[in-house]
Amino acid sequence: MTQRDERALRRQLERYTLRFNDAFWLFWDEEVAPVLPPAPVIVDVGPGPGLFLRDLSERLPDATLHGVDANEAMVENARAIDYAGPVPSLVLANVEGSPLPYDDGSVDLLTMAAVLHGFDDPFSFLREQAARVLKPDGRMLLFDWFRQPMREYVERRLIEPGEPEETRYERALEQFRIHNKYTLDDWLWVFAQSGMRIEAETSEPHPFARVWLLRPE
Repeated sequence: MTQRDERALRRQLERYTLRFNDAFWLFWDEEVAPVLPPAPVIVDVGPGPGLFLRDLSERLPDATLHGVDANEAMVENARAIDYAGPVPSLVLANVEGSPLPYDDGSVDLLTMAAVLHGFDDPFSFLREQAARVLKPDGRMLLFDWFRQPMREYVERRLIEPGEPEETRYERALEQFRIHNKYTLDDWLWVFAQSGMRIEAETSEPHPFARVWLLRPE
């Protein structure tokens, strides 16, 4: 594992609960869980170190879980951790440049956390890939960042975990241009142009992010 991979893995592990916290799981229990079948097929795109899949395994003992990630170190970590329930099938692949490796109409829930903002063409992914693999009553659960004033973004990053104190400022500036790509209106336009309808949403898990439950129209 390279030093860069080690740093990325550490950040993912330390920042996990900033995204998947009590507020997120409340949204899950109220809006997501009720629309899932008893034994759902769930695909997590960009699962990183696998902590979200681990938590789903504990919550959904009858689920079939899959994960696909472009980073080999992340996939290796996800394969190595313990799962209380079903062990996910993990695939190493870059789905921005290739089709999702799942059959048409085979997935009940497609999840994606802080990944889609990095795609050059989110429209094609939503319209051609997400919609293709979802079942007729399938949904997509999307967590992603939206644009913030620079001062607020940098000041918050300086106090959040996931980065050594001596590199937090540099990292905050680097991530600012990446995380602040879309406004909320931009996201809504992306969904509309991609044929995705919002069924539920929340901003509670993180002040710089929104969680949407989407369904193809």
